[in-house]
Amino acid sequence: MKRILIALISLSIVSPLYAAVTPNKKKTASAAKAKSESATDGPSIKSQALAKALTAGQRGELLDILNKGDDKAMQSLPDIGGTRAAAVKKARPFADPIDLLKVEGIGDVTFGEIIAHAKAGFPAVTKPAVTKPKTTLSGAKKKAPDSAKKKTSEKATESATKKK
Repeated sequence: MKRILIALISLSIVSPLYAAVTPNKKKTASAAKAKSESATDGPSIKSQALAKALTAGQRGELLDILNKGDDKAMQSLPDIGGTRAAAVKKARPFADPIDLLKVEGIGDVTFGEIIAHAKAGFPAVTKPAVTKPKTTLSGAKKKAPDSAKKKTSEKATESATKKK
């Protein structure tokens, strides 16, 4: 009888301690879900600060491009290609530049680059020119163009006819 009583007492002491040490899986899963939902509820503080730093003119011009711009105008913005331009068109109208963060594929980094582009006055995006090398990989000189070949062949036929 003593053994049963000792076992029950020790079990009643140990079980609350065990419950305190091991976390409840349901609570941690719901807490993680709540954290992820709160992170996606709105724009980050950094993005909000960037959007507020725009002047009225920069803000208006950016909203014009976002709300009324064609594909070419939107693709002039950094990191906006054809797919993102289509997503931006689908999400129109925008009341504030911060609404751009609701578009799929545009995060804080892309938003920051677009805001920096607007602050710089929407400079033209220039792509580096592709130049062809003058020599081949082996270092040999490049062949003369066809027009130069024609001129030399014409001179050769003229000189051959003069000799006759």
